Amino acid sequence: MKTICVIASPRKEGNCKQITDMIIDKIDHNHENTTELHFIDDMNIKPCQGCMGCRNPENPQPCIIDDDFRKIMDQFTNEEADLLIFAAPNYFGEINAQGHIFMDRFYSMTQKTSNYLKNNPKCVVVFTYGASDGYYDEYINSRSHLFESIGFDVRGIISAGRGKPTSGDDEDLISKIDEVVNKI
Repeated sequence: MKTICVIASPRKEGNCKQITDMIIDKIDHNHENTTELHFIDDMNIKPCQGCMGCRNPENPQPCIIDDDFRKIMDQFTNEEADLLIFAAPNYFGEINAQGHIFMDRFYSMTQKTSNYLKNNPKCVVVFTYGASDGYYDEYINSRSHLFESIGFDVRGIISAGRGKPTSGDDEDLISKIDEVVNKI
C-alpha cells in the first residue's frame, strides 16, 4: 500500500503531524506500507484560476496548473497511491489557508471532469482545533464531503479538539485512530 500524507499545518511538529504519525505507525504495523509526507507550506500550490479547462466537454483536460497539487493528485488518478491522509488545523472555525488552497483545487476533479478518481482510493481526514471536542464537527463533516465529491472513499474523520495531542495523552483520540485504521 502507498500512503500520501498532506499536512496543512505550518507547525511541523504540531497536532496534525503528531496525529498523522500515530495513524501511519498503526498502518505500518498492520500493512506493508510506504509513505510520502508533504507539508503544504513547503510546496508550490497555486489557487484555482477558474479557466474552466478541466470542464471543457469537447476536450476535458487535467488542471492546467502544473504544480505540486497535480503531482500529488496524479498519483491517485494514475492509481499509484492507495490512501490519502489529509490533516489541517481549524482556525477561527474554518480550515486554515494552506488547507483551503489545496482543497480549492478539487474543483478540477469533480465528477464533471476527466480527473475524477474512478478507482475510489481511501482517505482519512484529520482536523485539529483548540475548542472542546466536537465543537466544529458539523463544519468538519461538511468539508470532508469534498473528498468524496472527487472520488475518495473516506474511511474516517478524526476531529481532535482541546489542542490534542499536544495538550496531553487522550484515550478517546487513540481509540478514534484505532477505529479509523481498522477501516483501512
